[in-house]
Amino acid sequence: MNKIFLNRLLILSFILLLPTQFGKHFFLPFSYLSGVRIDYLALTLYVTDVLALLILIFNWKTLIVLLKNRYFLIFLGLIMVNIIFSLSKPLALYKTVKLLEAVGIFWVISKEKLSYKLLLVALLIGALGEVTLSMSQLIGRHSLQGIFYFFGERYFTLGTPDIAKTSLNGVEILRPYGTFSHPNSQAGFYLLMYFFVLNFSKFNRHYWLKKALLTACALLIFFSFSKIAIIVFLLLNLVYYIYKKDGSRCVLCILSRFAIFLALALIFLTAKGDPLSLEKRITLTKNALVIFQQHPLFGVGLGNYLLGQNSFPSRYPYFFLQPVHNIFLLLLVEGGVMLMGYLIYLSWKKWGIKFIKKHLLVILAVVITGLFDHYWLTLQQNLLLLPVVFGLLQQDARVVK
Repeated sequence: MNKIFLNRLLILSFILLLPTQFGKHFFLPFSYLSGVRIDYLALTLYVTDVLALLILIFNWKTLIVLLKNRYFLIFLGLIMVNIIFSLSKPLALYKTVKLLEAVGIFWVISKEKLSYKLLLVALLIGALGEVTLSMSQLIGRHSLQGIFYFFGERYFTLGTPDIAKTSLNGVEILRPYGTFSHPNSQAGFYLLMYFFVLNFSKFNRHYWLKKALLTACALLIFFSFSKIAIIVFLLLNLVYYIYKKDGSRCVLCILSRFAIFLALALIFLTAKGDPLSLEKRITLTKNALVIFQQHPLFGVGLGNYLLGQNSFPSRYPYFFLQPVHNIFLLLLVEGGVMLMGYLIYLSWKKWGIKFIKKHLLVILAVVITGLFDHYWLTLQQNLLLLPVVFGLLQQDARVVK
């Protein structure tokens, strides 16, 4: 079998399985807080990790170039310092491996020429599978299990403790999880995918595949009942249609499309979720700021946030198991000023203002949702979607240059 063909097949398989989270959890002594087993602190090997490893092995020559890059070597040095000062060195080392996995995938995808049609097909198959599963969970008010267990669907019912649910017109509704750890994670995943597909010009020649994928993404965003994702979806769509530059400046068309989105959004935004959600997020933010003051330069270590937060009392059941719901604050607490400052500098040097302006909607989808949740740094599917999306955007930028 041709090596190039096999490499591209591995990458497309990896992208196809991005929404899944089937894996093996290893709970070690540091994976427990106050006797409670914490998924966030477990060492986990996912199927997508295995595929990522195979991709990195197949592209070892490409990765050697990365290893010779002085900016990457400085980054590695800061990571090593972060591990030394971490609260749990084994946990920080594991999270470092996960971070380097994402960096490696970004580097490989930014260099590899892929079929945009097959890429759309892979993304669409995954999205349609999530739509089918999520709708079944919403209607049945429980997980399906069976074969879906092997895609990462967890067992739950409407009565499962701490399950995400909402209320619409007095009717209690289970928020569908699909194969994700939380409906908000699924919503963020498909919000980013929506604006990436919408704004990526290479997909325009495959009109119907693009439209089908956008429709599936929109359905998953709405049926997640994630208020932040739905509001960002509305605002960024409005920006897109106002500044659209393809010649279709039909004001009535723009207003009608937005009116449809708004009408659908209002239905889901009126649903009532956890009344203490805002209060909990504020408490987490205050705790994070205290932890940062104690470890300002090098942080508590990647993946170590919950170990630092465990010293704070909590009034909420299960609540203390959650990281702070802000990726920038989370990275600042775990990585410290040194690591976060260098990542900001590196991102600006790598892309600059032209890249940001061209892909503003994609970047805003991550930044705004990242201000209100942590899944871009803590959950498998969201963490691995980032290097895929930005690797493809980088590839496009490289071709344009």
